[in-house]
Amino acid sequence: MKRSFFSALILGAAFCQSGFGQAPPAGYGVMGVPPPGYPATPPPNVPAYPNPLPPASVTPGVTAPPGYADPYASAPMPGAVSSYAPQGAGGYAAPAGAGYGNSTGTSLVNFRNLEVFYRYVDPKDKNLDGAHTIGGALTLEVSSLLYLKVGASWGSGPGGSGNVGGARNADYDFASISAGAGFHTALIPNRLTFVGEAGLTYTSLRATDSSLSFSDGSIYVRPALRFTPVDYLELQAGVTVSSADKYDSKVLDFSAYFRVLPRFDIGVGADFGDATRAFRTALRLRW
Repeated sequence: MKRSFFSALILGAAFCQSGFGQAPPAGYGVMGVPPPGYPATPPPNVPAYPNPLPPASVTPGVTAPPGYADPYASAPMPGAVSSYAPQGAGGYAAPAGAGYGNSTGTSLVNFRNLEVFYRYVDPKDKNLDGAHTIGGALTLEVSSLLYLKVGASWGSGPGGSGNVGGARNADYDFASISAGAGFHTALIPNRLTFVGEAGLTYTSLRATDSSLSFSDGSIYVRPALRFTPVDYLELQAGVTVSSADKYDSKVLDFSAYFRVLPRFDIGVGADFGDATRAFRTALRLRW
């Protein structure tokens, strides 16, 4: 029995000397220190808060993003533009055709339009009654400052109760045609515009069975102002001075146009000349 006890003590001492009796290596059990035999790797490099924004990813065919990029944006798809939209409101352009005086179409102060009108001409000569006249005018813009304009009108009326050049109650026809060019410039941006126009006009009056007939060609000049107090109303005032000697050599005109559709207006006006006065209504299409 003594021999068995002695043998057990020898085996225990040998076991302790080979395993549990050894001291742990330096640093063992400290957080961040790997155990013996485990491959040591450097710790990850974690940047301090706040993290810098990741570089923008650019794929072939994609333009470089701006300086600021959203770190939460989805991955860009291949295409002609970058997935990182510029910040702010850059790159804004006004809609084509937009102008002052009208937020939903072309401007009321416009030099690309077609106008048709009815005009009642009342001669100051009491031997003639008033003439019912219809006509039209086409205005075409050739540059940002210049435009061309052509117009024509025709009407007829009866003679008055007295003699008309020796004939009683003679009916008459009245016609005119004009062609000119003009320029325009803004005096008050978006509100007041000055217009200057010059050209040629031809006027003809023919009375049946009467010597009261004439044809008169002349040169005319017309300065005018066009004013838009609100976006649906245009006011015009002008004076036409011509070299005519048998018809109106000076005419003062007033007009008002009301926008009823984005490109369509209704107008009314009056003309006061040396030989006649007239009242008119018009329809105007802009583009």
